[in-house]
Amino acid sequence: MEQLADAGDITLSRALREGAALYLKELQGRAHRTRGGEATWHGVRRDKQGRPLTKRTEPTPTAAKRAARMRAALHDRGLMLVREAWESGAKPAVVLSSLAQWLDLVGQVYVGQPNEIGWSWFLRDYCPGYEQTDARDVLRRELEGALAYGTTVNVPAVLDALEAGFVRLLDDAEHQEQVRRAVLPAWEVLERRLQP
Repeated sequence: MEQLADAGDITLSRALREGAALYLKELQGRAHRTRGGEATWHGVRRDKQGRPLTKRTEPTPTAAKRAARMRAALHDRGLMLVREAWESGAKPAVVLSSLAQWLDLVGQVYVGQPNEIGWSWFLRDYCPGYEQTDARDVLRRELEGALAYGTTVNVPAVLDALEAGFVRLLDDAEHQEQVRRAVLPAWEVLERRLQP
């Protein structure tokens, strides 16, 4: 990293920040594999068809209300608004940039990381077609570079995968105790921070 900074390619602080993010991502991956490998970040195991093997539980009335608020904000007013923009003729670069912002919010709620680390875990655990690291990395590059370089990504397919994934996350947040205990309090904190 110091060699990059000395060569003038990037600043030392940026090199350290990016190196720390990559190290944290790798460390989280190792810890995840140690805890159960193919389970989601919060420990939900699934069969080959994607159905949870972990026993479902019913939420308390308070938890159900929190989950409904999260659904209304991040799904109905968030992701669906981006989909409507796409269907109304918004440019792909604008839609993908909006999805990057939306994924920051989802990453914050899901694993406490409003960045590519949070995106990666959400995409891996919930979004069809993004289980493999290579697919997630391609999507990340497309989302981050869309405004500057344009894109060739299939926007409707990305929207479909993200919607399917988020609906699964919402179902887990309502019916899987370990996900509910992690995601809903994180949502409540984010909700308070974002409200005017």
